[in-house]
Amino acid sequence: MDPTNRKLKILFIHNKYLQSAGGEDATLEAETKLLKSRGHEIRTLIFDNAVMKGGVIGKFKAGISSVYNINSAKILRKTIKEFKPDILHIHNFFFTASPSVIIEANRQKTPVILTLHNFRLICANALLLRNNKVCELCVSHDFPWYGVKYKCYHDSALQSAMIGGMAAIHKWAGTWKNKVDAFIAPADFIRQKLAHSSLNVAIEKIKIKRHFINDPGASQPQTRESYYLFIGRLSAEKGAEVLLEAWKDMNEDKLVIAGDGPEQQKLHQKYGHLKNVEFVGKKPREEVLLLMKGCRALIFPSICYEGLPLTIIEAFSTGAPVIGSDMGAMKEMIRHGENGLLFTPGDPASLKKSVTQFNQYLANNDYSPYAHARNSYLQLYHPEIGYDAVIQIYNEAINKAAGGIQHE
Repeated sequence: MDPTNRKLKILFIHNKYLQSAGGEDATLEAETKLLKSRGHEIRTLIFDNAVMKGGVIGKFKAGISSVYNINSAKILRKTIKEFKPDILHIHNFFFTASPSVIIEANRQKTPVILTLHNFRLICANALLLRNNKVCELCVSHDFPWYGVKYKCYHDSALQSAMIGGMAAIHKWAGTWKNKVDAFIAPADFIRQKLAHSSLNVAIEKIKIKRHFINDPGASQPQTRESYYLFIGRLSAEKGAEVLLEAWKDMNEDKLVIAGDGPEQQKLHQKYGHLKNVEFVGKKPREEVLLLMKGCRALIFPSICYEGLPLTIIEAFSTGAPVIGSDMGAMKEMIRHGENGLLFTPGDPASLKKSVTQFNQYLANNDYSPYAHARNSYLQLYHPEIGYDAVIQIYNEAINKAAGGIQHE
């Protein structure tokens, strides 16, 4: 029997953040649904940070538990004995699950796969961003001394030290290097950044598996409307203000802003008077996809590295080109002059120039960016591609744990 066709018992672990669901939650949901549809037996173990009490004492206890949570290890031990999974796939352990789930799985001789959605293990705030600028001061240090100095996590030196301490202790203990069978990075940029960091994990152990979404279908370029589109959280790192600064004197092009967040009120007050800008608030996914199918192009002005933004994947799936920041995962996803355009991060003038260039494509009846966008989705981010990639990673880890014996 071909081992790639073997039906597996897969245990997922995910840790909910206190804020609303985001890209990690969507990725987990997509993976579990896809694997179930292929006949694999799935169980998901969810941990929730809401169980941690607030206040100084609560935060201190949470910090200690983030290093090793005895209760989480017990829950996993019981689940493994009942379910007997072939493999454990962790999407997020921060902070209630804690690295204790990795150590416990290792004790139970269950191979461990860990998806790295961000830079948490080498950066206190997980974004490699400080004061709205890329910061890599801590990348090569076991402990994020600068993260503590600059209070990078929740603007607290104590909490930054606790988060940094969690990652550092398990670097020193060899947890990441010796007890995780394979890491998954959604982009080669992330893979390279982590492989050349204090994480000290061989690059061969970090596998690339891009996120995927179900095919929503694409619209034809000629049926699209004249607006440009921003979808995302209205927060500093997402670059919405950079976009709105570029739009101040672009009277002929309409911009639709869909999303909410901490900078929502500020942006409304500062740019709400612009007649060619429409703030439509946060929209459900179905409406987001309709907006993408109708837009001229998506604009993704993030000023941080990002992971592998699902928003860009969704745009490509609908055939919408993307005008995005020339950095991090965006630079990897957007092929300049093909499926979109790149501009200098944080530079409104460069963004404006890219929009003007895109308008020129349409003026010349050049609709090739739409076809390239759709092809990018089909070739890289379709469920079939994602399934093949994750099953290969699972089987390699299982076979290695079994001493290289092929499963029949």
